[in-house]
This record gives sequence, structure tokens and C-alpha cells, in this order.
Amino acid sequence: MKNEDRYLKNIEKFICSREPESRSGILMKDSARRLGISRSEYLQIEKPYAFIYQRLPVEIGGEVLNISSGIVLHNRARGPFKGGIRIDPDVNIWETTELARLMTLKTSLADLELGGGKSGIKVDFHKLYEGLKDKLKVDFYPFMDRLKDHIMREFVDHFVERGLVRTYVPAPDMGSSGAEMMLFYNKTHDPAVVTAKPEGIEGWLPGRREATGFGTSYATLKYLEQVGKNPADVTVAVQGFGNVGSYAAHYLHREGCRVVAVTDFYGGVYNPEGIDIPGLMEYAAAHRTVKGFDDKHTIDNAGLFALEADVLIPAASGHVIDKGNVGALGVKLVLVEAANMPVSWEAMGMLQQRGVNLLPDNYVNAGGVIASDLEYKQGVGGVRFNRQQVFQRLETKFDTMWAEMNERREIAGSFSQAACDVAMERTYKAMRTRSLI
Repeated sequence: MKNEDRYLKNIEKFICSREPESRSGILMKDSARRLGISRSEYLQIEKPYAFIYQRLPVEIGGEVLNISSGIVLHNRARGPFKGGIRIDPDVNIWETTELARLMTLKTSLADLELGGGKSGIKVDFHKLYEGLKDKLKVDFYPFMDRLKDHIMREFVDHFVERGLVRTYVPAPDMGSSGAEMMLFYNKTHDPAVVTAKPEGIEGWLPGRREATGFGTSYATLKYLEQVGKNPADVTVAVQGFGNVGSYAAHYLHREGCRVVAVTDFYGGVYNPEGIDIPGLMEYAAAHRTVKGFDDKHTIDNAGLFALEADVLIPAASGHVIDKGNVGALGVKLVLVEAANMPVSWEAMGMLQQRGVNLLPDNYVNAGGVIASDLEYKQGVGGVRFNRQQVFQRLETKFDTMWAEMNERREIAGSFSQAACDVAMERTYKAMRTRSLI
């Protein structure tokens, strides 16, 4: 057995599970071939540096729940491990690994002095609520908020005890928010320990909350400009109306795009004339869902995906579009990956055959980590950035990434492959410079 193959097998034998074929792995291998990176060097880049499993015992309603969580530290050749904390029932070690790898590609593409990491906390709040609601006699959202607080306090204790402060810099991801990030600051009183802190907390960054959604809209508008489309003539469908989807819809609506459909976990709204996005944001902030905003014009995720629209923005969970449903998509112009890994490798190829371009996640949703980079530097160095400076930084970074992707796109074959080439080349160079490979 070759040394590089033995290295690969050792990881899988240790955790008694074989890593499924992943989109990022395929993209990185393809990039390594174009860039002349050897297989053994490629594996040093592709495989994570460390897995950390943590059992989080929390008490609620007189019962102790054992919640599983994990941290994957992927690559820190270019700077501290950086990546969000995902709280979701579908979390597992390989998904967390894939997301950590994606963060390496994202920070490298954006040319930030950061690496890639990720945390996953596996918990199904709805299932737990069904089992405890009669005993606790409390509504779902107060139950979820209380339990999440207990879980995150336990997670933060583990995080600090393991000495990960400033080695791995977390941020929110699906299921977490600034409220959970504040707990890291409460424990350490270090403004550089975490990013996306709530407004008013030492080291908070104006514009950080909107940054990922703004970046998504800016990336979309860059593409529309390149293909000669007037935003006023463009229809948009958005899956997910959390922090990313809502602000993406807001900024696209502001620029004249017609957002015709929006869905979330609980329901959706559809209006071919265009949805009142400011009104929907106000409603969703009060009700924590878009369901009920317009009971006469509703839509579900399947309907949204099938809807004929120029732009489709999956901005919720990953793995929602694959070879089984990609043929039913109604998107006509471009699919914009605001979520992490919403489209499978097979589906990416099928979209390309249909003439539908795809803007990749490590470009589209990089706005969050670009802003986080400023927030981290602010926390370390004490310099303050205002809102205008944050948005100028976002625009400059997105313009540069766009130019770099376009320069390589013809040789690489797609925006996704071009973005991976840029990121892989930078990561490889840093690892060679530091004698890590």
C-alpha cells in the first residue's frame, strides 16, 4: 500500500467509518491535477488536522440529556482555524469535516489570514420538545432558547478547557447566532475569541450581521452585470429566510430585483408581482417564520425549486439539490449558493449541461468570514472599523475574487472549479512556505 493511501486508511480505521465521497474532495483533487500537486501533497491539504468529540451533558426538566458535538480543525497554514458552529439534527463527523474543508477554501479564496475549521452540535429541538412539553408546559421557542443556552454554555466550557482560544475562532452557522457567540466572550472577556458578537459587546463589528446576505446579493449582481441583465428584469426565488436569506433578499429587492418566492422551515410565500421584502422581514422578526405572512399565496420548498425564476438562491441547509431533483428545477439563469454545499457534485454537472451557471458557496457566502476577519483583527489590535469601511471591504474582496475566478474559469471549466483552483494554490503555497508538506 502506498504511504499516502495508508495515511487515508488510518483515519477511517480509527473512527470506524469510511468518509463518503464529497464535493469538496472531488473539486480539490481536480484542482490538484491542474496545479501539478502530487497525491500525497493533496491529501495533506484535503484531510483535517484534528477531530475533537465532546459529550455535552445538560439538564432540563429533571432529565440529563447527553448531546453529541464535535470540532474539526482542518487547516491553519494561513492563519487560525475559522468556522461556524452548526446546531442541527443532521450533524455528523463527515458533514462537519466537509464544512471545515470548505472554510479553508473560503478563507483562502478571499485571501484572508485565516484557516478552516467547523463545529457541529447534533440536537433535534422539535423531537425533544415533543417528549418534554407536557412536563415543562412551555411553548416551543422558549424551550429551544433555554436548552440551546444550556448546551452552548457546556460547549464553551469544553472549548476553553481544551485551550482553543484564538487557535480556533468560531462564528455563527445554521442554528446559532450572536446570542450564542456572546457566551464565549462572557467566559473569556477576550474580544478576539469569537466573531459576530452582538451589538454593544466589546469588539463587535458594525455590518457583520448583514455581511453574508450582502455578499450574496453583491455576488448575484456581479453576475447579472456580466451577462447584461438589468436587475429590474430579474426574478429571484430564495430558500431560507434566516440571517443570510433575509438580507440577500433585502439587498436584491433594494436594487430592483423582483423576489417572487421565499420559504423557510415552516412554510413559504409566493407573489409573481414581487414580495414586500421589508414587510416580510418585519413579520419574520416578530414570528420567527415567514409562514402566515400571506395565507392566500403560499408555497413549499418543492414548489419554490420548481418555480420558473431567473435566479435561485438556496440559503438554508446543505444537500438540498441532487441528481434526483435537479431536473425539476425551474431556475433559468443562475443558481447562487448562499448555503454551504446545497448542490451535489452530480447536480452541478447537470446544471452546467442545461446552461445554468452556478456561483459557488466559497465565493457567494464569503461575506461573513470577510467581515469576521475585520472583527478578529479589531479584537486583537484594538482598531475600530465603521460600517462604511466594512461594506467597502466586502465590495473590494468580492470584486477581486470575481476577477480571479473569471481569469481561470475557461481553463478550469466552471466558476466552482476556478474558485477551488485559486484557493488550493494559495493554501499549497502557504504549506510549502511553512514546510508543512
